[in-house]
Amino acid sequence: MTVTSLSAGVRARWHRTIASLPEDRPAVTPFHTRQWAAAWQSPQVESALTHRHLLLMDGQDSHRLSYQLSDASPLWKALESDTHRRTPVFSGPVVYAPSLYSQYGGLPGASALVLAEAVDRGRQLARECDAQALLMPNLAPAELAQWTRIRPPDAQVRLFYGHRTPVGAGLAEFIARIPSSQAREEFQRQHRRGVSAGLNLRAVTGADLPPVLLAVHTLHQDEARRQGRPALYNLAMLTALPRIPGALALLAEETDGTLAGAFLGFRHGTTLYLWAETVAHGRRGDHALGWLLAESIRHAAATGARVLDAGRGHYQFKRRMGFTPVPLTTAVYLTAPAPRVISSLRELDTALDAIGRP
Repeated sequence: MTVTSLSAGVRARWHRTIASLPEDRPAVTPFHTRQWAAAWQSPQVESALTHRHLLLMDGQDSHRLSYQLSDASPLWKALESDTHRRTPVFSGPVVYAPSLYSQYGGLPGASALVLAEAVDRGRQLARECDAQALLMPNLAPAELAQWTRIRPPDAQVRLFYGHRTPVGAGLAEFIARIPSSQAREEFQRQHRRGVSAGLNLRAVTGADLPPVLLAVHTLHQDEARRQGRPALYNLAMLTALPRIPGALALLAEETDGTLAGAFLGFRHGTTLYLWAETVAHGRRGDHALGWLLAESIRHAAATGARVLDAGRGHYQFKRRMGFTPVPLTTAVYLTAPAPRVISSLRELDTALDAIGRP
């Protein structure tokens, strides 16, 4: 642990584990909680080579940011696979702050001095670890504007889009907001098919989560193999979820208990976050996604949620359903000049934007 007093008035303290750090403020999202950082501490979760946690203190105000050194993020590899890259963007490890798996990143509410210190310390850590770059992933537009104004990155890559919609009075109101009559009819058809097939929604939380996560993991692995793409979630990631407040699984089950699909997510404040999803292929998968989304909206309304954040992936489907897309951009800070990496990042940004553009 290193403590440094800076002339600017910001103090920075490195920790190797999250255990000694407090939850210094109400977290804006589940991905900004101390428990999320702790769940990602294990090297089995994302093949991280090392972790560091930075406590930043600006007067009486404090913020925390977790950094990890990785050369094998499944999510980054999947993005390169989706865009048919033959050569990896990075030839060695990079530092993520925090993990790509944090659906939202940044330091909401932090001062300019704190943000500048977070970049400077992260870049220094990346150099010490012989990493090619520091990546600040998944910044929503307001966050991105702050970071780029304070410490302009060497490159920006729009890796993902999130998707949000107000819950309102529930399913009927959601259906009425679907932009086109064709999309409304298709959504209702999928929901009716799920009802006719006998699908049931089971919401699982707390101590009941671990037994169902193995089945979700198995379904996800089967789908990844069928699609010939990397599996995005390993079992260690999924089994870490119960440690995070508000964690839940929304399961689409047939009458015999067979799993047809699942959303894994979090209830945080007035928002229901759907973080990971998987549906079975074939007859069940044809209607499981639409049915599960409909029932998730019903669940959100019944439990008092005001916003449904449907997460990343299935972009075109979610937009047809009327969700508002939220661009999530990663700011890249290189540790040394690398024109080839900059060029590759621009190519990746262009390719991913074509996939996810509204």
